[in-house]
Amino acid sequence: MRQQYSKPIKEVRSFRRNGRLLSAFTRIFAKVDAPKHVVTPDGEPFVLAANHRSFFDFIIAWKVLTELGLTCHCLIRADLFEKPIIGGWLKRNGCIAASKSTREEAENRAVALLGDGYSVAVMPEGRLVPEADRPEGVGQGRPGISRIATSANVCVLPVGLTGTESVWPMGKPFPLFAIPRPTVKIRFGDPIKFNSDDHIANVGIVMDEIKSLL
Repeated sequence: MRQQYSKPIKEVRSFRRNGRLLSAFTRIFAKVDAPKHVVTPDGEPFVLAANHRSFFDFIIAWKVLTELGLTCHCLIRADLFEKPIIGGWLKRNGCIAASKSTREEAENRAVALLGDGYSVAVMPEGRLVPEADRPEGVGQGRPGISRIATSANVCVLPVGLTGTESVWPMGKPFPLFAIPRPTVKIRFGDPIKFNSDDHIANVGIVMDEIKSLL
């Protein structure tokens, strides 16, 4: 029996159309090692949590989610929504603006969407993490993901990304073209359900699981 994924977001047509475009874009710069299937809470929304070391993370995740038949509302840096072209594009694809000043608003929006049956994606480190700040593979996670997941009473699906920094290093305005193309890997862990409201401990669990996927 085929697994029933969570409800597609309202912007599903745009999300999937752009996912296909990003898939074609990705093939220019990288080979992708990704699973063909992923275990999610059957028919229920969840919070997807991935590490963040390159702008290419976003591209790869969108491509793979589209190919898996999944959609979600992504929390993205709020300042990008003010950019002339990309801001409108993010809004049309159901993304949520998040920053220190809009943290509560963004988290409440994510909880409301989860309550309506839509999944949400978060990068718990909250920033691009340079290699020096991730000696064990991941940086310090922030407790917002725990506040969102516990408030909505949903699971967290951990995701580990490796190789993206070789394609689009920090500080570079565009991805790098190389022959042979570097391989980017994406791995999904098992859903995690928090048993307490200790947000610091909960985000530690998530980051440890992401670390094990790298």
